[in-house]
Amino acid sequence: MTTATRIRACKWITGLLIGVALTTPDQALAGKGASYQSIANAIATGNRDSIVSEIERSETLPCAPCIDLVKPLIDHDDAAVRDVAAWWLGGRAVRDKIRDEMYARLSGTDSVKARNAAEVLGRFGHPAALMPLEIAIHDDTLSEEARAASATAVGRIGDYRGKAVLEAAMTSESAAVRQAAAKGAREIRGNLEGVALLELLHDDDEAVVREAALSVGAVRELSGVADLIDVVSDVNLSATTRKHAAWALGKLGDGNARDALRSIVEGDRDMIVRGAARAALNTLR
Repeated sequence: MTTATRIRACKWITGLLIGVALTTPDQALAGKGASYQSIANAIATGNRDSIVSEIERSETLPCAPCIDLVKPLIDHDDAAVRDVAAWWLGGRAVRDKIRDEMYARLSGTDSVKARNAAEVLGRFGHPAALMPLEIAIHDDTLSEEARAASATAVGRIGDYRGKAVLEAAMTSESAAVRQAAAKGAREIRGNLEGVALLELLHDDDEAVVREAALSVGAVRELSGVADLIDVVSDVNLSATTRKHAAWALGKLGDGNARDALRSIVEGDRDMIVRGAARAALNTLR
């Protein structure tokens, strides 16, 4: 071995040792050391971050008794804990049994349990849940929150058959359900059409308008240019909503929006909206 080769080898080994030394304990232990007791201890703390990190760390832990520890967490008060519990259970052999239990919850009268069931089914991501979720969306005996969670779950599943379910939900009398449906539309895989969203661009609830604008841009619904111009030009709406409408016009790339966007760039009172309009102008054909 030549002197130059030895020097290069020493540098490589030194770099490797430094990299190992700089690895944080969390990185070094990721996926290692989890046990039934460590999960139980984390749950006993009541701390969201501790629970979430420990359950994530136990992803590949072979531990049938742990199911009895984790399953009750799908009814935890904290949404992040409920979600990680559903994620963990979704990778276990008990998945189908839990799915059937969630179906039963959706058809029950307890709105909190129905909301949690919808979240679990959305995390599991199986299209077979679309029908029970659709029924729940239109079940007036359930709370608005539970019905909106069902619409959110349809979007999270992402199956193209959920598009029609969400379009029906867009006509709901509940603003929360309409908002969830508008957001879910852009999560449907392969969705390249959003005509049903256009009416929501004139909704009485601004949160609905905001999600509809984002989804019209995401699915590139070209017939939405005029409606988006109405939104971005409406000074009664928040800067955030108008910014999203400008972004959507940029995604559509239609030159018919040029004059409206230029007018905003030159004279709008809000710097955020002006910046979004300027960025959109740069993308127009």
